[in-house]
Amino acid sequence: MRERLTETEARYLLTMYKVYAECGCITPKQIAERMNVKRPTAYEYIMKFVEKGLLCKISKKYALTEIGIKKARKILRKHRILESMFYETGVSLDKACECAHRIQTSVDDDIVEHIARYLGSPKKCPHGEPIPEVDR
Repeated sequence: MRERLTETEARYLLTMYKVYAECGCITPKQIAERMNVKRPTAYEYIMKFVEKGLLCKISKKYALTEIGIKKARKILRKHRILESMFYETGVSLDKACECAHRIQTSVDDDIVEHIARYLGSPKKCPHGEPIPEVDR
C-alpha cells in the first residue's frame, strides 16, 4: 500500500497495532474504547483498513496483515524520530509528541531517515519506547 494515510487514519492504525500486540486480535469494542469513539465509528475504520489490505477478518475479530504491520511500524518509527528531533531542540515532551502526530504522515521517508542519522540513529524515543527498524 503506497498511499499515505491521513493523520486520523494513522492514529487508528497505531491504536490497532498496539491492541494487536497486546491481545493478538482487534475488535471494534477495543478500538472504540481506546480511541474514545462509538463502536460504529471504530468499525468504519476497521472496514476501511480491511479494504486497504491492512487488516483481515478472522471469525468475529480482526488481525493486522503483514502489510498493516509494516505500515504501522513505519508510522511509529516516523513518529518517534520526529518526536525525538523536536525534543532535542528543547520542545516539551507533550508538545513534541503532539507535533509529531500532526506531521508523521506527511513527512517523506527519506527525510525521516536523514533526521534519524543526524540524531545519531536513536534506538529509543524521549518516552523511552523503542524506535522500530523498518524494511527498506
